[in-house]
Amino acid sequence: MSRKRAKVEFGAATEDDNNPSVGAGANEPSSSARSTRRARITSVPTLVVLCSRVFADNFVRLRNRETLWNNRLSSQLGSIPDTLLHILLADLTRVCPTYLKHEFIAAFFLRGHRVSLDSSLPGVSNHTVRALDRMGTDLRDLELSGFTKIPDTVFAGAIKSLPNLRRLVLRGSSLVGPKTMAAAVGCKHLQTLNLNYTTVTPVSLLPVLLACSQELQVLKLAGIPNWTDTTFRKMLAPELSLPQLKTLKLCRLNISEASLHDLLPRCPSLRRLDISFMAVRHPFDDSFPLPALEKLYLTSTGISNAELANLLQRLPTLSSLALGALGASPRSIAAIDSSMTLTDSALLQILPHLQALSSLTNLSLVGNTKLGSSLGQLIASVGRKCMWLNLSGIPGLRSQYLAALVPDTDLAETTSSLEILLLNNTGIDDDAAPFLASCSRLRWLEVAETKMSSDGLFDVLDGCPHLTTLGLKSCRGVRVGDRRRFFEVMLLFSEPQLH
Repeated sequence: MSRKRAKVEFGAATEDDNNPSVGAGANEPSSSARSTRRARITSVPTLVVLCSRVFADNFVRLRNRETLWNNRLSSQLGSIPDTLLHILLADLTRVCPTYLKHEFIAAFFLRGHRVSLDSSLPGVSNHTVRALDRMGTDLRDLELSGFTKIPDTVFAGAIKSLPNLRRLVLRGSSLVGPKTMAAAVGCKHLQTLNLNYTTVTPVSLLPVLLACSQELQVLKLAGIPNWTDTTFRKMLAPELSLPQLKTLKLCRLNISEASLHDLLPRCPSLRRLDISFMAVRHPFDDSFPLPALEKLYLTSTGISNAELANLLQRLPTLSSLALGALGASPRSIAAIDSSMTLTDSALLQILPHLQALSSLTNLSLVGNTKLGSSLGQLIASVGRKCMWLNLSGIPGLRSQYLAALVPDTDLAETTSSLEILLLNNTGIDDDAAPFLASCSRLRWLEVAETKMSSDGLFDVLDGCPHLTTLGLKSCRGVRVGDRRRFFEVMLLFSEPQLH
């Protein structure tokens, strides 16, 4: 008995085929073009995990049985240990987010040491955030992400009653600003503070940093509008020092390297730095020693090739490195092709330094549109050894350059370590299929806007049993209606046949 694919047309017509919204917004993520399946079970889930999944899958039916809910289930849900609430809430959010109203969330999930809510829960309102103040000194970990309509005063009113917070994440809650920061001054034990895409001002942030300066380890300030060198300097008071800070994210801030040179020496323990999309050419002041960085993100900065080579030699502990769109303007990609500075010759010059990074597991070269033939050597010497590799947005990447992914038994090579591989908007086609199929550890593969077809992708899936996510947006060789259900359709069109 052997396995052969049925000789029939791939993909039946679906409602999506005639939906004009499918494929719109080519530059935005699209769930309609990403196919997923559950990962293979390699261990038995715990009883807690299994019970949570079963309850979530049956929640709507149980909630509609009023007598059972009121007399029994409600009290049982209220007696679940605090430490298990986040598991149950995550499962309920996955299955039935629209059924989780404010009253339900406030009654059962606002207790314990940890609360994590985001905009995927439409039932979260101003009332929900205000209700957090009753948790008082118990709450240690608070995440409120993506709430673009909840005002600054509401966040401030809750946070002023939570002095024992260790972790505060307000990412994407765009109205968070000075009032919330004034309230957060009372949180003197903060270790993590994430203010990405809020409207906090530097002058309002300074008192918070001073209050928790001896304990703060993670600070994220990406994408905050209207920050300039002038306003940023108001945060850099002489007494500001962050001796324990290990992670700093300043991505997309409109500040220069002069401000960066003033801040970084105040962070001697820094291990992870993201300054992508900033007008930076010389990230580190030569008068101060480099921190022992493990992660450095330089996407869309103006760092020169010579400066980059020098940095790589001085940062031997790097495990994660982003060198996307080098030379491109942080504020515009209109002239992205002409402004790129990472060419084939430049990449070959820094390749020995990349090879010398023995701990390198994550590498991004996304958007370096002048790269081409050098990518084969990069993949052979560095890329295949990484766990995460992003080569998207490089039209010069051809299928034959991926041949280095295949183990060379003569050289005693092992299977590629790649688990996540992003190849969107590149020049690959079905000739890449056998090379990709050799990466048996792959869990996530993106081939949007490439020439790969269903036949080639079938071969890839045959060789990659752990693959659970496949990005196919604008992949013309795959029918639109099949792009988000590719795994399912593969099973339908594969069948065992007798010979």
